[in-house]
Amino acid sequence: MEYAKPENAEEKFVQMFAGHERELRGFVRSMGLDWNAVDDVMQMVSLVMWRKWHEFDVGSDFMLWARVITRFEVLKFRRKVARDRHVFRENVMELLAGAAEELDGSGRSEDYRNALQECIKALPERSGRLIQAAYAGDRTIREVADEVGQSATAFYKTLNRIREKLRQCVQQRLDAT
Repeated sequence: MEYAKPENAEEKFVQMFAGHERELRGFVRSMGLDWNAVDDVMQMVSLVMWRKWHEFDVGSDFMLWARVITRFEVLKFRRKVARDRHVFRENVMELLAGAAEELDGSGRSEDYRNALQECIKALPERSGRLIQAAYAGDRTIREVADEVGQSATAFYKTLNRIREKLRQCVQQRLDAT
């Protein structure tokens, strides 16, 4: 990417950051964070990058430098969030919404996220607990299946039925808008 020569370092930073922000957001999302977390992490990334801007060699690879900082900020964020037992480590919304964004080039991803959040809240209590057990923490599907008294295969089938209900619910909500 070619840049116009800015008059000062501050302008150069803004120009380079703005030119790569979308790519950095994609990088953060690829690490499994939900959309709100991406916004939080990107705020910190921009602050850290600004504070370290004097260390950056303008002739070097901006994205390489930015990704190192971003990776550390994501790790810090994950450590902070891991202390909260009510937050999905592998957020179920990431699982479903990632696929939806690939299919939906219409820019309705925000509508999709909102619909998915509402559908997750509307799940029966047991289904909500199963989804959370499957996607929160460090346990494997086999461990969760053992805990709920199912084989891993049966538990996968249960999860697939819940995911299908979520997909249908989201589709109904999107069709209604």
